[in-house]
Amino acid sequence: MTAVRASISDIVNGTFGDDNGAHVTSSYGVELRRVVIVGFVVSKFNKEANSEGGKRFMSITLDDGTDTIRIKVWGEEESALLEGVKEDILALVIGKVRKYEDEVYIIPEIVKEITDPNFMGLHLLERYQAILTRSGVSMSVSSDEGQQQLTTIIGGPSPTSLTGLTKQILSYIELHATPKGVNLKDIVAFFEQKGKDAIEIQTKIFKLIEDGFINEITPSSYLPAT
Repeated sequence: MTAVRASISDIVNGTFGDDNGAHVTSSYGVELRRVVIVGFVVSKFNKEANSEGGKRFMSITLDDGTDTIRIKVWGEEESALLEGVKEDILALVIGKVRKYEDEVYIIPEIVKEITDPNFMGLHLLERYQAILTRSGVSMSVSSDEGQQQLTTIIGGPSPTSLTGLTKQILSYIELHATPKGVNLKDIVAFFEQKGKDAIEIQTKIFKLIEDGFINEITPSSYLPAT
């Protein structure tokens, strides 16, 4: 399930459905199941587990200027994702769309503080690219030409532009690919031995999926895109 870059308004103002799994269809016609959003943490809530068997509950509220949404977790292990998150920081969240009663929210997989002030602008530009490539918008140029124009306009990646850890991860997947793919835990373990951060590794993998360099053939198993 590819993580799609979105604004919060794309999610909360979209049409929710649960056929073939929970998802939101944005006003642009883009289906959002797993999303990447970026915004400021404007509030945080923590409710400890009680003696009656109630699980610990924690949430943060994210605001990206278009709307707000809550990121919610239940249980001690899951709460670790939000434990160190502070209010007033810029955060990247990757997670799955869910709905309870009238509230659409996100169950997170990755929550990471962003310190580069230019990151929000880059995120919004890549969201526009996702809208163009996923909404069925017709273009007068061929798909290759269109991709080249988008790359020129917004600085999107091409295979030759990959550098650093992203390029290393793609090379690792290409080198170790089997018909069953390369498992996420093997990728993370390999690069952790080289001193890389697990969250950064997973973020790079999601970006490689989003940009079409690799495919998730089964949950957490990846093959190079053909």
